[in-house]
Amino acid sequence: MHRTLLIFFLFLQPCFFIFAQRTTAEFTPERWDLGRARVEEHLGRQVLSGTAFLKEVSLKDGVIEVDIATTNRTRSYPGVLFRVQDTASYERFYIRPHRSPFYDDVLQYGPTFNGVDSWQLYNGPGLTASLDVLPDRWNRLKIVVAGTQAQVYWNDVPEPVLVVDELARGESAGTIGLIGPMDGTAFFSDLRYEAIAGLLLPPAAPREATCGIIPDWEISESFGALGVDFTKYPGEAVAAAAWKPVTADARGLVDISRYHRRKSRAGDCILARTTLAVQDDSSLRLSFGYSDIVTVFLNGQPLFSGNATYQSRDRSFLGIVGYQDELYLPLKKGDNELLLLVGETMGGWGFCFRRADEVFVHPSLEKGWSVKKGLALPEAVAYDPKRDACYVSNYFNEGQEFLSKISSAGQVIEKEWLKGLRMPTGMLVKGDTLYVVDRSGLNLVDICRGAVTKTIPLPGVRMANDVAMDRSGNLYISDTPAGIVYRYSRGKLEPWLENLSRPNALFCEKQRLLVGQNEKLIAADLQSGVFETLAVFTRGSNIDGIEADGRGYLVGDHHGKLYRLDDRGNRTLLLDTSNPGEKIADFAYIHKLKLILIPTFDANSLTAYAFQ
Repeated sequence: MHRTLLIFFLFLQPCFFIFAQRTTAEFTPERWDLGRARVEEHLGRQVLSGTAFLKEVSLKDGVIEVDIATTNRTRSYPGVLFRVQDTASYERFYIRPHRSPFYDDVLQYGPTFNGVDSWQLYNGPGLTASLDVLPDRWNRLKIVVAGTQAQVYWNDVPEPVLVVDELARGESAGTIGLIGPMDGTAFFSDLRYEAIAGLLLPPAAPREATCGIIPDWEISESFGALGVDFTKYPGEAVAAAAWKPVTADARGLVDISRYHRRKSRAGDCILARTTLAVQDDSSLRLSFGYSDIVTVFLNGQPLFSGNATYQSRDRSFLGIVGYQDELYLPLKKGDNELLLLVGETMGGWGFCFRRADEVFVHPSLEKGWSVKKGLALPEAVAYDPKRDACYVSNYFNEGQEFLSKISSAGQVIEKEWLKGLRMPTGMLVKGDTLYVVDRSGLNLVDICRGAVTKTIPLPGVRMANDVAMDRSGNLYISDTPAGIVYRYSRGKLEPWLENLSRPNALFCEKQRLLVGQNEKLIAADLQSGVFETLAVFTRGSNIDGIEADGRGYLVGDHHGKLYRLDDRGNRTLLLDTSNPGEKIADFAYIHKLKLILIPTFDANSLTAYAFQ
């Protein structure tokens, strides 16, 4: 049996068992704690509105399903609680009908520690997702939870709409709850569940820690915010504090609710500190985020004060925590105290800090030359071994796009070697011909003349992105927004692989085509089109470059990460330039020189790295 089909079959087996063994939990006082809920009729069913917990149920791994009906896309936030330890400790998935279908946080994952609903801290790819919540009808929500992972399905969509690779509360067991309003805007019906010991989900992609994070902190006990002066260094409180060491997670986030409860409905505060040691006087650029209010002190002096409270800036402001703010620290030789005074009102209590210019470079890489002038959104590089030259597609230049010609030593041979293309992207060199895709189609460039000799239209292609060629001369073109890889053979263009997740980078081997997608690298057999997954990457990845290095593959994520994959799909992070915002677009690898050439897209540069 083909490997992909075998894996698919194995993962389907628990689902068949689920539907055969599911338990329906009718809304009766014998089954539920209904103290904050009521049972009524809606849309022809017996329903529950409000908040209720199942009695005498302990589910660790398994499936939970429930129907949800909402009215008029109102702010109702209905959801499912699972692995409930008590009323202050549980995991949660819920929906925002009023943001459907236009926003990417209609569905939200939110862990709760010590009674704090931390939705402002858990947002983005792998934590929130878009949904179409149709009002005045039943929508089916299904949660599959196993170990530290969870998948969420919506209505009849066959693939999960949200995959959480690492549940913040880890592995635990607990009861199931439903949470919603009692104002007639949201109702639950037909809750079913099944506990399944040993349930497995596809293994999560390994996740690297965010580059440059400041992981080690100390925090104080919490105290009421009333009367606290956020403009002054809290010297007495610092001296009297009972400090507790804490460590940020892989994102660099310190979720304060993991360690302390809220004490005052009017708001609470906490102190956090760390030490930054430097060899000489210097300046350090930090990017950071916080919730909800913060003042940042360096060596007793205030440097920054901000308020990111929900709706504090306008009615649509959410106060989501991320690396949105920056400051420059004037560090003195030796130890420097970085102190935070953090205030919380609602929605999550935490902070994250990272060194904004820090870049990770693996020991096997050594940075070489860089071309930093004259390029205009360099998107792809193709190496020409016959002329020892590189062609760089400059994606956008106000309608005057061009290809640059640069030597393998980093000398600009001709900045505007070829003009007249429209938003060129992927390229391929074969002999004396350069193949380039742009908005007009597939262009054949005579390298000796430096001129387009033929343009092949690509009817039906929404946005041609990359191009590759097999040994028979067949060309493959990725159409990213359409989710299709086309094959051009003997003058005919036809879809070859369909229903992909934004296919981008292409690379042809002897018998197969490698396709980089969002978060995934697949390999398709050139004869049958049957494909298997070679590697899975972290949520939000965009695989924009693939090259063979003779031992495995070099794979680039457009967001600034370069990996090496061995033949089993195990990956090693080689380069992370995401902090300073340098992208890794469609790069080239010159095997004889052991040189990787990386176009940085909106950083407008081309950088070479020697690779051992």
